[in-house]
Amino acid sequence: MDPARSCEGVFQPVNHYSPTFSLPHTPSFVLTTHHSPFPLRRVSLTMAPHRQLTSFEKTIPDYRKRILIALSQALLLPPFFTVFGLRVYFRQTLSPVYVALLALLSIPATILVRSYCSLWAQDHEAARLGARPIPRVQGKWPGNFDVVLKIIKSFETEYVFQGFSDLFEEYQCTTINTRFFWSDQIVTMDESVIKFVAVTGFDQFEKGNLWHERMNKFLGTGLFNAEGDVWKKGRATARPFFAKERISDFEIFGRTSKTTLDILAGRASRHQPIDIQDLLSRFTLDSAALYLWGHALNTLSQPLTQPGRVKLGPRGSIPIDGNTEFDVFTEAFERVAVIVRRRAVQGGSWPLLELFKDSVEEPIEIIGRWLDPLVKKAVARKDQRKRDGVTIDARAEDTVFLDFLAQQSDNVEHIRYELLTFLIASRETTTSVLTFTVYFFALHPEVCIRLRQEVLETFGSEETPVYEKLKSMKYLRAVINETLRLFPSAPLIVRMSRDTPLVLPQATSTSPAPLHLPPHTQVMMLSLLLHRRHDLWGPDADEFKPERWFDEAFNTKVNATPFMYSPFYGGPRVCIGQEFALNEIGYFLVRLLQRFQCFRLAPEFMPQGSLPPAHWKGKPGRQGMEQVLPAQNITIHSRGGMWMFAEPASAA
Repeated sequence: MDPARSCEGVFQPVNHYSPTFSLPHTPSFVLTTHHSPFPLRRVSLTMAPHRQLTSFEKTIPDYRKRILIALSQALLLPPFFTVFGLRVYFRQTLSPVYVALLALLSIPATILVRSYCSLWAQDHEAARLGARPIPRVQGKWPGNFDVVLKIIKSFETEYVFQGFSDLFEEYQCTTINTRFFWSDQIVTMDESVIKFVAVTGFDQFEKGNLWHERMNKFLGTGLFNAEGDVWKKGRATARPFFAKERISDFEIFGRTSKTTLDILAGRASRHQPIDIQDLLSRFTLDSAALYLWGHALNTLSQPLTQPGRVKLGPRGSIPIDGNTEFDVFTEAFERVAVIVRRRAVQGGSWPLLELFKDSVEEPIEIIGRWLDPLVKKAVARKDQRKRDGVTIDARAEDTVFLDFLAQQSDNVEHIRYELLTFLIASRETTTSVLTFTVYFFALHPEVCIRLRQEVLETFGSEETPVYEKLKSMKYLRAVINETLRLFPSAPLIVRMSRDTPLVLPQATSTSPAPLHLPPHTQVMMLSLLLHRRHDLWGPDADEFKPERWFDEAFNTKVNATPFMYSPFYGGPRVCIGQEFALNEIGYFLVRLLQRFQCFRLAPEFMPQGSLPPAHWKGKPGRQGMEQVLPAQNITIHSRGGMWMFAEPASAA
């Protein structure tokens, strides 16, 4: 029997109630509550033509209004004032042809004058502050439009962040101003700049309107998206759920990891490959669901993608012959991630492509239909207890996150946003680290052998991992650190400066002058490129070498330069769930290597368009080494999935 099907089961709540799960009946969903919240047969999904905006969505900055005002100012006002001035000054002496020509020329002239005045003001402000302007990209086309196209294309066809890497190489710097469409946008891989944004100048930065335009419909009032007092309250609420006493309880990991490894063993026994990225995303989703809202979603019991019967999806591989409800949700989630990443790359001009249709509307409705029933049931349980006269004293140590949130608020919309936020943190980031760790096992079997030896020496082939012993495994931590160095799960962080100019330190600059950051400027921080800088990490920076973490001089350097290694960001907004993630990753890797001894990539089963192109071979850095296509949306992942064979330990 296929383990993917044999693992079906009813919900397994971790607290005392016995919840059931179903989505509201609509013509577009096939619904069931038997064995699993998702139907096992393939389904298709069509969306309702219109959707009521939620109360929070009505407060989101109107991107159409902003871009139309900007277009009017750029395209209509200059010709209007030009025609008006010509008519007043020359009366009727100019022909209409000359008037029209001058009116048209006034558009680029106004843009150039505004750009020149802006740069002149910045240069003088920088001089006043004893700083220097951040190096500016000088493209061949107006507004650096040629560079914009190159960057967008690089995200689709080149190595992850290769376009930005090329700019840093061309301008010989670690912080650069792209000046896309005559607007400042800072991109940095400088550890001192990142430290300033995250810690030293924390109060001088915010997410900013451009961020909220892109992300609010997706993340709403959730912790990742919140600012000010809302963020402080949300973080304080969530902190008890990531205390040591809770994250060191591995019972949930034990349940979901056993199911996951049984599935992997079933494929291995039939000598079939598996999309390890898809399998691990199900493992982390089921684990997150149990931890956060007490429901076993049992996505691991859903039919897995079959070798040779997949195509390229928004992120991984998806079935050719239809979708389950789980596939529909996953594809919707990944589609939003692709859209918001594309918006970020295009900068403030992205609304031009979405004037007539908001691209995230449809996938967000699908996501809401998944989560809203869970939230409404939690609120209903709370209300029923109140009607029954039950005293409610919800504390983090004796309830699940969903019920705790329901005690704090009746706002279904806010609770849903918080669940989605922590679902991303718990599922997407952990999936990324685990996927690329197993990828490195396949590329470096000697690392797999050495780590397996440490696993067997610490826990044997069957002992359940416990917190104290897990923390003592030095090579395990080195392997995880090295994976996070080369593939940080969140490789891009964005912030915007407030309304005052700032002076940024820059550790790698040969000039004594610091950098001038204009007000209201977006800063994109690329930890993936930071972690691969040869001047920081040495000539072998692009190579996977866990042994570097045992070098005393190396560790001294990392400790003295803390933002040199920042896979979880830092400062007040450091990832709140990093210890939870590291525990889950460590626990699963121990269990994995107790049962399997080696792994081999199966490129012949990857969907078309998901393998590195031939011209990558011989390229510098990791681009010439990779056997998969790393890509970045919200987190980093392998485009088209990651198909591989696993060899059970018993086969040795």
